[in-house]
Amino acid sequence: MAAQNNIGMDGGDLVVIHGLHKSYGTVEVLHGINLTVKKGEAVVIVGSSGSGKSTCLRCINRLEEPTSGRIIVGGDEITGKNVDLNALRRRIGMVFQSINLYPHKTALGNVTLALRKVVGLSKAEASEKALKYLELVGLGHKADSYPAQLSGGQQQRVGIARAMALEPQVMLFDEPTSALDPELVGEVLNVMVRTKDMGMTMIVVTHEMQFAREVADRVVFMEKGTILAQGTPEEILVSPQNPRIREFVTRTKS
Repeated sequence: MAAQNNIGMDGGDLVVIHGLHKSYGTVEVLHGINLTVKKGEAVVIVGSSGSGKSTCLRCINRLEEPTSGRIIVGGDEITGKNVDLNALRRRIGMVFQSINLYPHKTALGNVTLALRKVVGLSKAEASEKALKYLELVGLGHKADSYPAQLSGGQQQRVGIARAMALEPQVMLFDEPTSALDPELVGEVLNVMVRTKDMGMTMIVVTHEMQFAREVADRVVFMEKGTILAQGTPEEILVSPQNPRIREFVTRTKS
């Protein structure tokens, strides 16, 4: 089972996190996280609520400001003072727990907005690309529908299309199915599987253990703001050696 230390920076590492600390006042929630993610790898982060999983993810695209440490994406340090956050977030797509679609815009309008405002595409170019990604998530036929006319699963799939349309280097998924009714979870997870199959680098925080076992190249187990262990799904979720992880896995199966 891989240790947390010895952060590599070889040519295959797309994301490198080194010594990441995050505090809110006197409360430290991340205690020196070290993690690398290779290009095309799907890394799933699991652990109990409050272990720091989502905070770690939000630091990667600077929605949370790290207290200290370095984060490097595609060879560029993104924790410097003069980082262009808009340009950064084009490179790092994110899908949240809450779906966050604009209710007054259609599915197509939600996906085209950033393509026009951030990328600078014409209306026709943005619409063509947006439709391509809506079709990718199985919603080309819902392009003219408003969020209120879509199920929660469909809305989240529009959110994935919106992030993917910017063609980021890495996709972050923060509990993307946690707000969905159980019968809608599968359709979102299926889209995430297709996203991985396209070769997208993914970092996923989820409580969906079956998804983690089937899709992850590597599983990272976080506990109290640290990485307790990381390894293959077999090592972490099927036959864990660490007693704390065994307890977690047993509880999630019950």
